[in-house]
Amino acid sequence: MNTKNLTLNILDFVNELTFIKSYYKYLLSYCIEYDLHYDGNIAVEIIKFTEKLDEILEDPNKILKIDDIKFLIKIAEGRTFLRLNELSLEYNRENTHNLLKIPRYKMYHVLECHGY
Repeated sequence: MNTKNLTLNILDFVNELTFIKSYYKYLLSYCIEYDLHYDGNIAVEIIKFTEKLDEILEDPNKILKIDDIKFLIKIAEGRTFLRLNELSLEYNRENTHNLLKIPRYKMYHVLECHGY
């Protein structure tokens, strides 16, 4: 694993992570507000996911730890979304994939350029 001292500002991921975090918070509140059937375990995973993003976004100038980089790689590769997108069978998962594709691809290419 690369050992560069990277921050969110160096990677320029603040907007992408903020968008992804906001999207999942909105998705969860949408399911609750419109009484859509959803899996409570996945809702807990979304809450943990957004809390981890909050933790990383707290100080964009802080040097990222190796666990943070691994988490960002999982996001960029789309591995965190497979389970989160099962929140509601009534919610259109294809829209989720399409909405998150652009920020994920940007993150993937930037991380790839930094040797991850």
